[in-house]
Amino acid sequence: MELFLDTASIQEIKRWLDYGVLDGVTTNPSIMLKDGGYDMEARAREIAELISPRPLSVEVYTNDPNEMPEQAHTFVAWASNIVVKIPVLNEHGAPCLGVVKTLTQEGIKVNMTACMSFGQVVMGAKAGATYIS
Repeated sequence: MELFLDTASIQEIKRWLDYGVLDGVTTNPSIMLKDGGYDMEARAREIAELISPRPLSVEVYTNDPNEMPEQAHTFVAWASNIVVKIPVLNEHGAPCLGVVKTLTQEGIKVNMTACMSFGQVVMGAKAGATYIS
């Protein structure tokens, strides 16, 4: 079992690291803003360095599956332990499994997120997701 903290709070991350039970961190744009991460790149880099070599999942902020790979490439350039979060469906209900497949074929680790059914989990695994949330 792995324990991932869903936050962008440096204080919370440090606390859980001190407990010795943290396997990684996951976040998204709304959590970043809530936790004071107004510069997404700066906060992601800070968290990635703090938790390295543990993974940091950073979610794309576009709904356009054609733009998701471009954002993914930007995110993974920030730190070697960044995993890109791709929603199983975008906000319009369109599946993003093709994005997951493309990124994993390129060697980018993906956390397929917002899975609400066993079927979605299976599809994510078949598409090659490294993690499924």
